[in-house]
Amino acid sequence: MGLIGRPFYTSKRWARVRFLALRRDGFACVKCGSRTRLEVDHISAIRKSPERAFDLDNLQTLCREHHAEKTDQELGRAPNQAKRAWQSAVAELARSHERKCNA
Repeated sequence: MGLIGRPFYTSKRWARVRFLALRRDGFACVKCGSRTRLEVDHISAIRKSPERAFDLDNLQTLCREHHAEKTDQELGRAPNQAKRAWQSAVAELARSHERKCNA
């Protein structure tokens, strides 16, 4: 779970600031607008800026796909194209289903 670990992500303080970030971002991914499988990302990683761990200005809401993409870039990992294509297809199906349900 990285340098911070479970106690950080299960703390009441994290739950509160995480909710504030989600609400500020309209409960949607700031990259694609998806409302499913949302994660709150530290723009500047905690390992680089631990003092900004609870800073709302250092947080953004991302869907799982975009969060994984950002993490891969930060760690210098090459994206798995087949996995990304599958994730995109699943995400599009979810968005399509969501649109039908909200119509």
